Amino acid sequence: MQGTGPTTRVVLKDAERAMVEEVVYKVLENCPGQTEYRYLTFLKEHVDTPIGRIRETYESAEGQPVLLSNLPRFENVEHSKILALLIGQTVGNCVAYSDYNGSYITDIRATELSREKSAGTDLLAMHNDLAWASDVCRPRTLVLVPHMAEGVVPRTLLAPATEVVARLDPAAIEILRSPVFEARSGSSLGWKYERVRKMALLEEAAGKLVVRLNFSAFTPAAHLEGEQRAAAAAAHQQLHDAALAVGRVRGHAALQGEALIIPNDHCLHGRDPIDSGACRRLLLRSYVVPDSVVEHHGRTMISLER
Repeated sequence: MQGTGPTTRVVLKDAERAMVEEVVYKVLENCPGQTEYRYLTFLKEHVDTPIGRIRETYESAEGQPVLLSNLPRFENVEHSKILALLIGQTVGNCVAYSDYNGSYITDIRATELSREKSAGTDLLAMHNDLAWASDVCRPRTLVLVPHMAEGVVPRTLLAPATEVVARLDPAAIEILRSPVFEARSGSSLGWKYERVRKMALLEEAAGKLVVRLNFSAFTPAAHLEGEQRAAAAAAHQQLHDAALAVGRVRGHAALQGEALIIPNDHCLHGRDPIDSGACRRLLLRSYVVPDSVVEHHGRTMISLER
């Protein structure tokens, strides 16, 4: 079943699509056989953002994901990588995470060799990417660009925080707004130790609702006992259930020629199960942060240890 998808959409005009295509070709022609960092540097130094209304729409979307359509389609995956970086640079700053994947582009596809949850074929639970990371290194925006999407394409499940919270009980909301959850991170990354942070899973930032959910990273805090621990666990589960219910309504099967721009703090996302025998799919993901984050680090390779 196809969902209703994002309510905010930008359809490129044919002239705009041709402009984007020209930029992508120009970057690869000037950086043949080079790295994503070189693509990104060339974009920053030599290319003006071609379509300003994409950023304007995204910034006015109030925490809603944005669907771009009528984008150029490419056979060469390097062109699609540049497109993902270009869209990312249009709405912020593309970054790489040194302790996560060390790359400016992550390929998302079902593969037996990857340990990432997104590389499986089962239902991908609703989550925010790296939700436990601090404000100075957490991706604020995700850009998803399908390079290949053929056959029975799974939906990307999208759950804006406001719609999720509307399904929660007041008692659960009160618990989720309290810092009674622990975020455990680092055990599967490059760190030599596990980091534990106490956090609330719902909060307000700049007048917008922020939600934090990341697979099994969050648990009720160790100091909670008895009824408090049970109540926190029940509220956590209710958040999972509400996010999945909204995600299934808002799901969208992104195809070539489209891109999803997802506000990571304000919209949960997941994925329907994949029938690997009926689908060929390669999704490219870039992470985007605001200017203030890049200024804090002084570079675009960000360490999650910050």
